[in-house]
Amino acid sequence: MRNSGLLITKYLSLTAIILLVACNNVSVEKPASTKNSKKTASIIKKEKAFTKKKNISLSDANIESFLMEYGKENKETIVLMKTPKGNMKIRLYKNTPLHRANIIRLIKSDFYKGTVFYRVVKDFVIQGGDSDDCERKDLKIKMGNYTLPSEFRSENIHKKGALSMAREYENNPKKKSVPFEFFIIQGDKYTQGELLGAEQQYSLKISSEHKGIYKTKGGCPHLDGQHTVFGQVIEGLNVIDSIANVSVDEGDWPLEDISIEFQIIK
Repeated sequence: MRNSGLLITKYLSLTAIILLVACNNVSVEKPASTKNSKKTASIIKKEKAFTKKKNISLSDANIESFLMEYGKENKETIVLMKTPKGNMKIRLYKNTPLHRANIIRLIKSDFYKGTVFYRVVKDFVIQGGDSDDCERKDLKIKMGNYTLPSEFRSENIHKKGALSMAREYENNPKKKSVPFEFFIIQGDKYTQGELLGAEQQYSLKISSEHKGIYKTKGGCPHLDGQHTVFGQVIEGLNVIDSIANVSVDEGDWPLEDISIEFQIIK
């Protein structure tokens, strides 16, 4: 039986989900390996011509209109995430158009090359999408200073294999997503009683269908309505388990590099 305080512990652990560390500050986490990093200049050269021709400096004021237009010209929904533990095929949801367009843009700009999974919590999440090396700081400036409006959809839940976006918990009443960091759910299976407790504790209303998923497949129902789910692993769920089982340090950072490389399928 799950410890009654476990959901609270897991929920609060997400408040530290972002690692945006300036190069001249002391990091509370050990830095990501950069042995596979590409030079910032070579990455920037591959920035989508769509962005260049618009000559747009992205911000919260224009990101929604920009991504809607970008999404019309870049309609891909299937991507492959390659890791040393195996590959995961991911379907991006069409009903979260801003988050879908955002990650497609980042992938096409080679943003994720040289990044690793920097936080792994067994029976919870594997998290990546950024690193704290100095080159990436410049690249993030190039990509724009913005957040993503939340796109909560009742049918998109944090079941096992769900691809969801990180967010700040302080001073973020609209629960906007950060633009770069994502996590994939491993989660745990729930009993009927535990789901009832989650509904009461987090003011949730979990449908019968979704309760069945959380009981048989597992997930993290307490994150529903807190983070935007914008995709699902459709092949390679076992890879999530392999990554979740690696040894980590006291900060949940894997002791071995779990690198990330994306390939757009269609």
